[in-house]
Amino acid sequence: MNEILKKMGLPQGSAKPRSTGLTMVLDKSLGIHGAIDLVETAAGYIDTIKLGWGTCALYPGDVLSKKIKIYRDAGINVCPGGTFIESIFEFADVEAMFDLLKDLGFNTIEVSNGIHPAMTISDKQTIIKKAVAKGFYTISEVGKKLPEEDRKMTYRHRVEEIKQDIQSGVSKVIMEARESGTVGIFNADGRINSELAYELFRNVDPDSVLWEAPAKEQQVWLLQNIGSNVNIGNVSPLDVLSLESMRRGLRADTFRDFCKDSRRVFLELGVGGAIRAQRRGDVVVVVDALRASTTIEQCIAKGAKEVIPVTSATDLVGEVTIGERGGSKLPNADYGNSPLLIGADAVKGRSVVISTTNGTECIMSATGKDSVVLVGALTNCSAVAQAAIEIAAKLGKSITLLAAGRNNQPAIEDRAAVTEIMKKIGNVTPRGVLEPFYSDELEKDFLESDSGLNLVSLGYMDDVVFCSKIDMSDAVPIFDGKRLIKYSAEMFP
Repeated sequence: MNEILKKMGLPQGSAKPRSTGLTMVLDKSLGIHGAIDLVETAAGYIDTIKLGWGTCALYPGDVLSKKIKIYRDAGINVCPGGTFIESIFEFADVEAMFDLLKDLGFNTIEVSNGIHPAMTISDKQTIIKKAVAKGFYTISEVGKKLPEEDRKMTYRHRVEEIKQDIQSGVSKVIMEARESGTVGIFNADGRINSELAYELFRNVDPDSVLWEAPAKEQQVWLLQNIGSNVNIGNVSPLDVLSLESMRRGLRADTFRDFCKDSRRVFLELGVGGAIRAQRRGDVVVVVDALRASTTIEQCIAKGAKEVIPVTSATDLVGEVTIGERGGSKLPNADYGNSPLLIGADAVKGRSVVISTTNGTECIMSATGKDSVVLVGALTNCSAVAQAAIEIAAKLGKSITLLAAGRNNQPAIEDRAAVTEIMKKIGNVTPRGVLEPFYSDELEKDFLESDSGLNLVSLGYMDDVVFCSKIDMSDAVPIFDGKRLIKYSAEMFP
């Protein structure tokens, strides 16, 4: 590291060996001098080099040995590639070949089943266990080389295989995208398959995955949606410094993310998004517009001492209880989840316990030692946006606007409310799993949403209309780990 980066006060990056922020380079045919040049300029930013396409079997023996030594002496792991392991499964004895690879200096094995027509997941797990037993740093790959086969893999198949590979002992799992970046989480044109990516983000820890992303635009998307410490593979030797410059905010594509006044805002969905935000340590604004967020905000606005969220109906015990499932009042609750039916005389100065279908679970899931959780709705739109800005600026955090959703799917009313809060925050390039929803007819959209129609059918039309109103209150509930109380700027001096 030179003095320029230190003087600029930019992130220094973690020292090797590291577990996140990994860069895997695809060496397709570098000669000795090319390997030396790569190491001289970028060794500190490369964690693993993969000799692609079985080329380790094609180099002259002395050239192969020299290249491996150059990389290993620079602290870089060296891997013969996944397709090569599939080829030895077909043509040679796996354990004997592992011994030869170790003697040659390889210290990393990638195990895949992306192209072999008969290699089963069970075969793959067996090879993983053999590689681990031989002392290799072992990684696996999930996905298929042929687009028509890869498209048949649902996110559930991928998640299950990732989990099985991790249980078998791999350190990381590669998400297949090929050298072209046109399968897996990328479409045939190289653009992100956001639906698949978001489902994977929801169901596996993104840090456990090494995401193949050869194109700059793909790398930018991953950096902005997972963070600068995302693990990225299939990087060209010529692009190592380019990727590292984007990790540090030195390139225009990510520069604004590192500016002092920048506002990094993620739009997330449901419990999975809450967990991701919690892991990032964000300021999280939980939005369940119909109706949990609005009800909680109104309780605080009407003078409640505290609002205690609980996920189970059996825990709904307290001075005042509010409980709802599917829009209907729980039998053991004092009130249903209605912001209009709960008056100030019922809650002022009192402790309120609340349990709702989605909102309370999202609040609890977003809570961690580094995150800050607020509750937002259209009714406190400007106030919660300002609170999130203040806290994020003081603590140096990103902001997540979390839509609770309906049955783990995006809900129009939550998307609309999240978008209005985002607009109040201003100067935002949104990232994350959720598409904004810009509405000029909030009341109509709320009434015609699935949740709105359900609530109208249950007799709560006035609630829906009230929840669609902007800035009815300046009260911002903040969660302290056990209860929601009224936010004040003095909490974060």
